[in-house]
Amino acid sequence: SVFRDGAAIVTNAPHSAGTDGEIPGVCESVASMSESELPAGRVGRAMSGTGGLSHGALYGNVFHVRVGERGSNNVAYTSDGLCPHQDLAYYESPPGVQILHCAAVGSKVRGGESILIDAMAAAHRLREVRRGSFECLLECPATFVKQRDGACMTYRRPHIALERSAASSPSDGPPSGSDGEIVSVFWSPPFEGPARLPADSVGRYYEAYADFERMLGGGDAAGPDGADGGGGGDELSGYAREYTWRYKLRPGEMLVFNNRRMLHGRRSFSSGPDASSEEGQRHLVGCYTNIDDTLNNYRVLLRSRAANATILNPGNGSRVLP
Repeated sequence: SVFRDGAAIVTNAPHSAGTDGEIPGVCESVASMSESELPAGRVGRAMSGTGGLSHGALYGNVFHVRVGERGSNNVAYTSDGLCPHQDLAYYESPPGVQILHCAAVGSKVRGGESILIDAMAAAHRLREVRRGSFECLLECPATFVKQRDGACMTYRRPHIALERSAASSPSDGPPSGSDGEIVSVFWSPPFEGPARLPADSVGRYYEAYADFERMLGGGDAAGPDGADGGGGGDELSGYAREYTWRYKLRPGEMLVFNNRRMLHGRRSFSSGPDASSEEGQRHLVGCYTNIDDTLNNYRVLLRSRAANATILNPGNGSRVLP
């Protein structure tokens, strides 16, 4: 499902006892587990095929997403909403698969729904309805940054990438111009720096950026009482309303998704002043895997089982080959 649909939910994973949605038989306390025992990490290591996880320099191989974690040095460690985005876009090679295990949700937590939208599909639609904006995001490099204590990372690249025709023979290469196969999308508004563009490109870049942002539901991180996001009633905002997946994870559920294809976010949440720490907690445990290792492991498994499954474009910058 992860390489076909972009995401999957695994159920019946261990979670902290006493939280909302308790499932009999799996009430092992996640808080007492060692890193090697945490379910998210175990699934990630199995998916990678290498026995290891990836991209652990900034947050650890397995990280905890909860209010106050690491001194709240990331907006994810607050109760604020998160607009749809790709994690670690400031890396040359961002993570392939991300795993988020819902370890606890208190009984008085309101909001906090997880959000997913397919960035590859949205880019295809943008090309159909706003070709000028699509071509601008294909040409103008964005600046992705991570700047804080212990981190100083910058990477510039366009938001959308096509298969390079020069890498294919003339007989099977994609059409020239902006009609080639979309092989990558990079979108991470919380981690973007100033655009370093020629003066005559700045205006059209931000107009194109605003178009794609409406398509991707940049306003869908509203509070627990807010309406479904996506802005006004225009065609671009309508796309976000129609194709955004929203779901409040229950303890014991694990969201597994392709970080190269699916943008993820979160609606803001609150618990009220009378909630105890247990009633107001929202605790997710996450990790990443490398796209190359994970895709290799998947394809080897298909080959060993003589499976004839179709692998859709995973967003890793290359056209899928048989």
